[in-house]
Amino acid sequence: MRRRSTFAVFVLALFALPASYGAAQVMQPESPVRQIDHVMIRSSEPKALFAFFVDVLELPVAWPLVSPRAGVTTGGVSFGNVNVEAIQFPGQADNRPRLVGFALEPSALQASLQELDRRGITYGTPRPLVAKTPDGSSKTLWTNVTLRQFSDTDGPADVTVHIFLSEYSPAYVNVAERRVRLRNQLIAKQGGPLGVEAVKELVIGVPDLDRARALWQALLAPTPASELNAWQIGEGPAIRLVEAEEASVQELVIRVTSLQQAKAFLRKNGLLGEDLPGAATIDRSKLNGLSFRFVEAK
Repeated sequence: MRRRSTFAVFVLALFALPASYGAAQVMQPESPVRQIDHVMIRSSEPKALFAFFVDVLELPVAWPLVSPRAGVTTGGVSFGNVNVEAIQFPGQADNRPRLVGFALEPSALQASLQELDRRGITYGTPRPLVAKTPDGSSKTLWTNVTLRQFSDTDGPADVTVHIFLSEYSPAYVNVAERRVRLRNQLIAKQGGPLGVEAVKELVIGVPDLDRARALWQALLAPTPASELNAWQIGEGPAIRLVEAEEASVQELVIRVTSLQQAKAFLRKNGLLGEDLPGAATIDRSKLNGLSFRFVEAK
């Protein structure tokens, strides 16, 4: 009789475990971000940088050179899994091209902000870009929100690092559809002369590696670090933290179909910088200090 009772308790416990485990899984909060939407390169000559991407590297145009507000010039191209923006801000004092930061696509902006509150991550006031329509009415194109613990200030004109959430109005652009369309265009171009497939990762220099690691994990949880100090964020690029004297976005690491093909193109056009067994770079002097590293797809 005792053996039967013990067995019954075991069976009940066995059936109870999956239910409680499933409930815990449902209650686990989602990450407030989906992936990196676009990388921002601040420059005093955005037209020249945009032309380099489009005319030399033959990357698909995500949006043409436009001036969405006074003093701003911006143009974007697709690297397959993320857009890269050349942009100039009014009043910027640092005119050197700089990988100044990137926009994170929120799961849904208000829900993401509530989740940031819960996680103790501070952020700035939402900054909607409102434009006039032909009929004279106003509509919001997108809304940006600075992540203050990851950024110097709320404004990107002269910051060293600017990390922010960016939500587009569905009436302005369908982000998922645009991403698929641009990826297909890049595939049709066979990645351009470099054979670009995607941006593998962004390398971010930080002065306090332990603190930065904890901050990024707090933001991206439950996404685990794919390896020490690196996180794969959705279908976009990963981020990798490295120790540095000052905070900065140091480098784009770009995946190409054939490293040999990429090196041949860079060499032929006088653009080859480092020529390593497993990587190559564009000569930084040709891009006024910007660092683009190419690695082969595995």
